[in-house]
Amino acid sequence: MALSFLSAVSALRAAGEPSRLRLLALLTRAELTVGELCEILGQSQPRVSRHLKILASAGLLDRFREEQWVYYRVPTSGEATKVVEQLLSLLADDDEVLERDRRRMDNVIAARALQTTTRSIEALSPECLADIAPLVLRELPQESVGALLDVGTGSGHLLELLAPRAARAVGIDISTDALRLARTNVHGAGLHHCELHKGDMYDLPFPTGTFDTVTADRVLANAQRPLLALGEIARVLRAGGRLVLIEDFDALADSVGGNPINTLRDWLLRSGLECTRIHPVDTRLAHLLIAVGQRLERATAVA
Repeated sequence: MALSFLSAVSALRAAGEPSRLRLLALLTRAELTVGELCEILGQSQPRVSRHLKILASAGLLDRFREEQWVYYRVPTSGEATKVVEQLLSLLADDDEVLERDRRRMDNVIAARALQTTTRSIEALSPECLADIAPLVLRELPQESVGALLDVGTGSGHLLELLAPRAARAVGIDISTDALRLARTNVHGAGLHHCELHKGDMYDLPFPTGTFDTVTADRVLANAQRPLLALGEIARVLRAGGRLVLIEDFDALADSVGGNPINTLRDWLLRSGLECTRIHPVDTRLAHLLIAVGQRLERATAVA
């Protein structure tokens, strides 16, 4: 990719310092806080913050806040991504400094799991996911699922399963604790192209028609407005895009007071999604429903 003269000068000026180049190498692999970066680099908070400000001002980093934490990352798409890739391609993969930084980063990511409260995180356990993984994968294209959104990503296990097939992979959850754990699992697995966002499923922070595939793991049974959530999912799906929905059979039956299969079919259709397949699945730990919906040409959210 060729850059304009001014863009090239700006990028080289911002990255042309050892610590800033190390930061770019780290932040292509994970979303990290200032404190975590200080620990990895062994530098003070003011110094690291100054380097991050320079890189962000040059457009080479994204910065976003989740409650008391501020995260940084290299954008996963666009010109900045390609610029950083070009800069880092000049470095040897086995460089001693970068290898040491990566080892420290792995330790920092692993430490998150010990600090994260998981009691309120509702998501597929690894054991349950292992039972249904072949069924979920069967519902999706073998080659690529395109741009993927995982709604209610929880601990990130479903995102971890599907991200290798995705050109872009995004997980969203309302819980900051869940997102910290998801980052641990997803980035710890080497899935560097995954993004984690805090957000509300009733008001997804993405333009209409952004994603080819959406997954949602047990978000509807306890939802106050399930039709609005499904309407938002239909909105961010491209025409012909696919939703793979996982629900707890008994929890949904208790919530709707009727047949959960018929209820899901009705909800999908009213949200602008054609239900192409729905079936119950017994796992070692749960009785689940897997439903597949395809976005119709026109999708309208129903409040």
